[in-house]
Amino acid sequence: MMAILAPSAHAEDCEGDTCVAVSADDENHLVITVKKGKPGSESTTSPRPRPTPSRKKVWIPWLPKPTATPIRIASNPRTSRPRSKPRIKRISGRSLADQVKRALPNGLIIAQPMSGALLREPVNFFTTIPPLFRTVVLVLGVPITIEMQAEYRWHFPSDDMEVTRNPGAPYPLGGIRHSFEEVGPQQVRLEVIWRGNWRTGSISGPIKGSIRQSIEREVFIHPANSLYTK
Repeated sequence: MMAILAPSAHAEDCEGDTCVAVSADDENHLVITVKKGKPGSESTTSPRPRPTPSRKKVWIPWLPKPTATPIRIASNPRTSRPRSKPRIKRISGRSLADQVKRALPNGLIIAQPMSGALLREPVNFFTTIPPLFRTVVLVLGVPITIEMQAEYRWHFPSDDMEVTRNPGAPYPLGGIRHSFEEVGPQQVRLEVIWRGNWRTGSISGPIKGSIRQSIEREVFIHPANSLYTK
């Protein structure tokens, strides 16, 4: 399961007036922050007043003395208009969480033989969760591509664990095998840890932290028949 929480402060990558930061914490929370606006535009400035020039008229003695007529100079709207503050979007709603959860690959643990596994005989395991995950989410109108790679941690009884980047394969390719030392139902747990990068436009960066999934499978182990001869 994965959720989205408000992020803490972290580094941003910027392109033009768009800054993006993506992170994941230890509690399976994916955090995406998008800031739109010119860097340093939080403050507003007032334009400097321009001097008002005056136009002099020639004075003829027998006419009333003229007065200076000020000339109004149109101000530049680009310099006189106060700068707008950048928009900051911190994702904490359900919409982004639903997008990621729908795209996150789910799968099963498959064991071979599917029935009749024998004591101390190797059992072949693999999962249908793929090793690569890619999705695109929209944040403040900015498409962000998320690409992640899976690390598989197989937890077997007696605290045995196998770590691999390979999801395994059907027999005879195999790759992930384990022999059980006890008869009866045995619990196998697979922990999938996702790490990766994000990209939008020409800027990209690593996703800080990881996202974890966990699935389980019960395997029944039958006693192996032994034949003794003299």
